[in-house]
Amino acid sequence: MLDIRNKINENLRKQKNEKISETFIDFVLKNKFKSVLLYASFGSEVDTWQIFHLCLENSIKTAFPKVSGFQLQLYWIEKRDQFSQGYKNILEPKNGKKASVEDIEIIVVPGVAFDKRCYRIGYGGGFYDRLLSLRKGKAIGLAYEEQILEQIPTESHDIRMDMIITDERIISCV
Repeated sequence: MLDIRNKINENLRKQKNEKISETFIDFVLKNKFKSVLLYASFGSEVDTWQIFHLCLENSIKTAFPKVSGFQLQLYWIEKRDQFSQGYKNILEPKNGKKASVEDIEIIVVPGVAFDKRCYRIGYGGGFYDRLLSLRKGKAIGLAYEEQILEQIPTESHDIRMDMIITDERIISCV
C-alpha cells in the first residue's frame, strides 16, 4: 500500500490534496467545529499543511501530536515555525500550549490503508489507537482513493474512524 501511495504522480497528488483539504474544511465549517488535531504530514501522506493554514484562516484551534514514550502529547499550534524534527524525523511541536484530547472535536488520523468499514492500518506504533481510545471527538481518516480497500484485517485494539475523506468521496461509519 505504501508503494501504491508513493507512486501517485506529484501533480495528481497535489490535485487530490486540494480536494481532500476543501472537503475537510467544508465539513468543519458546516458543522461549526472549533478545534482540530492534525498530524504533520510527511512523505506521500495526504498533505495536512494546507488544512492547517485553512484552520488558522478560519480561527479553528489546531493541535499537533508529539511522541512521548508510547503516547502522543498534544500541543496547540499557531505558526509553522513551532515545529522541529521529532520521532522518525516527522515534524513535531517544539513548543506551544498543551492540549487535552477531551478538548478536541476532530482528530485527523493518518494511515497506510483504510477500508470501507472505516478501519485503518497505521504504521505499527499504536499511537493513534491509544489516543483514540480516550477521545470524545470524531476521528477522521484522510486518504487518497488508492488507499481504500474493501476490508482490512483488524485486531481487538483497532479503533474505527467515524469517517474517511478521500479525493473522491466521504465514507461515513457513524
